[in-house]
Amino acid sequence: MSNYLIFRGASGAGYSYMPLSRAPLLKGRSGNYVLARAGDSGWEIVSAGEAPDLGTAPWPDPAADEMVLIRFNVSRSAREAELADLVGGAEGGAQQGLRATG
Repeated sequence: MSNYLIFRGASGAGYSYMPLSRAPLLKGRSGNYVLARAGDSGWEIVSAGEAPDLGTAPWPDPAADEMVLIRFNVSRSAREAELADLVGGAEGGAQQGLRATG
């Protein structure tokens, strides 16, 4: 897996997420997070959220085939808009993700 995964929102915009395990210091940093599962055709969002402080966010408990990924977003309005775009693009509760190339 590369350092980032790109998830497409309903608008077609791509959002780069990094695995929580590779994230730098989180305390005081705001952003979005997804719980994703690897599928046959890419990564699917199981659940998603946003937090004003990722260092204190209550992370979902990932299953063996799942992973928590994060994306830093300072602006509350940007976090909320991104979350709405990602969730709005979900069909049947899952959003297909594309692997990043870098």
